[in-house]
Amino acid sequence: MTQAQAFSILKLGGNVFLTGEPGSGKTYVVNQYVAYLRSQGIEPAITASTGIAATHIGGLTIHSWSGIGIKTKLNKRDIKKIASTKYITGRILR
Repeated sequence: MTQAQAFSILKLGGNVFLTGEPGSGKTYVVNQYVAYLRSQGIEPAITASTGIAATHIGGLTIHSWSGIGIKTKLNKRDIKKIASTKYITGRILR
């Protein structure tokens, strides 16, 4: 699949799994899609699974974005704290 094909699928609302070697254009496609969404009045949640990847796309790790942080498991207290944090619930509900 080419970058243009992936971008077209994203613009239609489909899902794309971007994978490839460093320099293959993954970040480019993500940044193009983010710019497209913003041009449509949509502010996306930009997340990645690692800190380095998040930095490259101007986002946060999914753990940071969701308020989980660095944990090996979540207990009821953790979930209650996350659910009661206004900025976290605002991110999830928007």
